[in-house]
Amino acid sequence: MHALNTTIKRLKSIRLSILRALSAGRRKKLESVRFIAITGSAGKTMTKELTASILAHFGRCRKTVASYNMTTDVMFAVLHTRAAHHYCVAEIGAYGPGTMDIPVSVFQPHIAVLTLIGTDHISAYKSRDKLIAEKEKLIRSLPSDGVAVLNIDDPEVKAIGKRCHCRVVWFGRHPDAALRLLDAQSQWPDPLILSLSFENKTFSARTQLHGEHTATAVMASLGVALAVGLPLERALEAVAQATPYEGRMQPVESIGGVTFIRDDIKAPYWSLPAAFAFIKDANASRKVVLIGSVSDSSKDDTKKYKKICREARAAADLVIVVGPSAHRALRARKDENDSSVQGFPSVCEAAAYLQKELKEGDLVLIKGSNRADHLGRLILNRNRPIQCWEDKCALDIFCDSCPRLYTRSRWISLFTPLMLRRRPRDQEVQARKNP
Repeated sequence: MHALNTTIKRLKSIRLSILRALSAGRRKKLESVRFIAITGSAGKTMTKELTASILAHFGRCRKTVASYNMTTDVMFAVLHTRAAHHYCVAEIGAYGPGTMDIPVSVFQPHIAVLTLIGTDHISAYKSRDKLIAEKEKLIRSLPSDGVAVLNIDDPEVKAIGKRCHCRVVWFGRHPDAALRLLDAQSQWPDPLILSLSFENKTFSARTQLHGEHTATAVMASLGVALAVGLPLERALEAVAQATPYEGRMQPVESIGGVTFIRDDIKAPYWSLPAAFAFIKDANASRKVVLIGSVSDSSKDDTKKYKKICREARAAADLVIVVGPSAHRALRARKDENDSSVQGFPSVCEAAAYLQKELKEGDLVLIKGSNRADHLGRLILNRNRPIQCWEDKCALDIFCDSCPRLYTRSRWISLFTPLMLRRRPRDQEVQARKNP
């Protein structure tokens, strides 16, 4: 077994070396293409999608698909880019020391975006300083004529920008921001509307997104538009056409007049207040918060979930916790008659409860970590009974694309990992007529 594992590791290493050589060779032939790289602890995918959506109005654009942002995903984005493309947009993840080295060296961006720095994957870095240094590698990789698009409101991002050796496009609320956010409003059911200032002019940005915290992604994508020399007015028109992205403050209408807000791609502890602020300000007959696995917290699990439930209950009428820590959440109840906090150890049990409990007019915020929870099944099951209630799946996909969702076949379950092994290739965003 040891010999087999050693052989597999060696083959993976050889494959990575070949891909690296091929993608680096391809990159040298694409000097006419503008390469835009995006990183940060939150908002990477939304920023990438919005950026690609804007750029596609002005030329052919290649982008990485969904949230795939590891080394091979970046390499394939380069390999699938052609000289006829005007832009290539990729998000680059940082999962531990050195994980950005190869993708950054292969991608060689002209423009780099850093949205913000949280505590995601901090356990892998052992210290916050090392985490910051890893993300700074992307900015330091820029050529002297490159452009860094940076969030001036994040102190650590601002410090990175001060050390930057190339042009910086600052965005944020700070008065020194080149693209300044004057106001952001998102009160359900109304979408996010921004008031911006640029070159002493005020602009209104109407979007189809939800949650004031999504303003960071909108501002970052507009910053990229400015970095490549596009007119802000036309970039704003492109942003207005972009729809919410799967698992990121995504509204989903369900039977019985229930509306879900899916924010279930990941749930780092530090990101919860923004989601709770959205539900607190929302207009709905009843507001429900459903919480799954919460990551990146040094707090004791009992104290953590007790605190989370109390904060969620201050924003909503009903709080539901799903998963192994559900029993801990019940300690947030005021007394034995308090039914405003509910806990269920499995998704299946939570689904049965929701079938009976939810009613017309309810607004349900789902906040969880998809790979750990797959909470999307709670919505899918309302429209059509599902068969898969696995609590330890660990597949990094949304359930509606899984072949075993509606079947109990052991053969399907056995071969699912092989069926899903191949990730979707990076996508081309078709150039459209100028807005």
